[in-house]
Amino acid sequence: MNSAPSMMRIVPLAVSVMLGAVLGPRAWAEESAKAAYDAGRLATDKVGRERNFAKGMEIAKARLATNPDDAEGLYWLAVNMGAHALEHGKMSALPIVPRMEALLLRLDQVAPRHEDAGAARVLGRLYHQAPALISVGSNKKAERFLAKAMSLAPGHAGNLAFSADFLASHGDRSVARSYASRCLATLSGRHLGPEEKEWVALANEVMESTR
Repeated sequence: MNSAPSMMRIVPLAVSVMLGAVLGPRAWAEESAKAAYDAGRLATDKVGRERNFAKGMEIAKARLATNPDDAEGLYWLAVNMGAHALEHGKMSALPIVPRMEALLLRLDQVAPRHEDAGAARVLGRLYHQAPALISVGSNKKAERFLAKAMSLAPGHAGNLAFSADFLASHGDRSVARSYASRCLATLSGRHLGPEEKEWVALANEVMESTR
């Protein structure tokens, strides 16, 4: 990466420094790690997405350097890491899956309710989507962690969508349909970001497939 200074890089850095001075380093890092991920999801070009996800990873790593069990650091490093890797394709992302898994398992131990059972939600989805023979894929683990996410945060739209998608193929289709309906009701009338749009799409697919 070119390290030559430019106004495009100096201005964001100055803003970051000012935010750190106002909010304090912990609050700034917490907001920026999430903001970097959100910016990456909203970016319309590959370079912009990768740049923002990489920024989120670095901020999360800085938090973990201070406290290895920092919940924000564990969660946002795993999430940004996964998003960054997927920019290179699903197969190219497989080598980082064990690292993501380790971060999320640790988060599930130290702060299971963080981000509305975020560790269990993402682990459940990871185990559901990853191939079993060459990666960590496991329907049993997916079922266990998605059930945990639902027990900790039953009203979260992401927990509902991921659980519905899993159960539509590997469980009780009537429960899957119920979860999908609840997900759609939860998000109805709200402004939807990229993640929420994915959850709505999943829920609609389940509603269609379980007719």
